Amino acid sequence: MKNMRSDVMLSMMRALWGQVTADLRGVAVQHQGSSERGSIEGRFLYEGGIGDVQAECVSLAETYCIADFPPEVSVQFQASPHATRDLLPGEHWVFLRWEPEH
Repeated sequence: MKNMRSDVMLSMMRALWGQVTADLRGVAVQHQGSSERGSIEGRFLYEGGIGDVQAECVSLAETYCIADFPPEVSVQFQASPHATRDLLPGEHWVFLRWEPEH
């Protein structure tokens, strides 16, 4: 069985190319199963509200990630207004903007 974590992280790096806007604070991803049959969920955390630009960037990143896996792998990304920098159970950071401590 292939290492899904490596496949997901490499796919996410490619998917984020050109999709990182100034208001993107972080991208977290979680995955289950294998690279042949599994699921990938991504959470894009934005500063402020979610507009058309942010929704389009998330949609494009999702499409690029989908293209890297067979149809048996479910891929779902969502845009979220930034609430916290905490990871949900099972998530890993793919992108995290540096911010000074307050």
